[in-house]
Amino acid sequence: MEGNKSSTMDTSSEIETFEQFICGSTGGILRRAREVPEEKWNWSFSERTPTAREICEHAWMWLRSDRQEITVLDPAHQEAIPDPPQHRVQMLDLLESEKDAWRELIQTIKAPLMDELRTSPDGYRRSVRGYLFHMAQHIVSKSGQMTMLHFELGLDGGEPYDAPHPNRIYGFGSPAWPAPRN
Repeated sequence: MEGNKSSTMDTSSEIETFEQFICGSTGGILRRAREVPEEKWNWSFSERTPTAREICEHAWMWLRSDRQEITVLDPAHQEAIPDPPQHRVQMLDLLESEKDAWRELIQTIKAPLMDELRTSPDGYRRSVRGYLFHMAQHIVSKSGQMTMLHFELGLDGGEPYDAPHPNRIYGFGSPAWPAPRN
């Protein structure tokens, strides 16, 4: 079987899908971040994993950067991303407003624009579709990080991990999954 070399997807559906991935997942980050207790805002269960603050900051800075690269056509006029605010409420408000700006931007995109190239300040060129894909990938990753933090803080319940298995849901019995942990 050959890979799909050209998309036959309806471009309006493609654009709507990007809106759901980017804006919907940013909304999920915001919902979970607002549930993190103030004293845990800058906490993580490991030095190798980000805090809720860092997840929100990282999501916001790339949303802002990629949106600028799509909308400011001359890289010489693109500006450095400012430092994020120090206070939690301001950070969450800023991320919320960036989510809204992305929703507005995506809703203005028409099919021919998807293949137009844009240039970043370092000279890298990619299509508008490429920027949308980058943001969808980035925000889904940040959403997963926030979800893990949310679980670790017990904000999704205090029970041990027990993900639903399709076989149990559809009445095919109970598989030996997940395997016991060490």
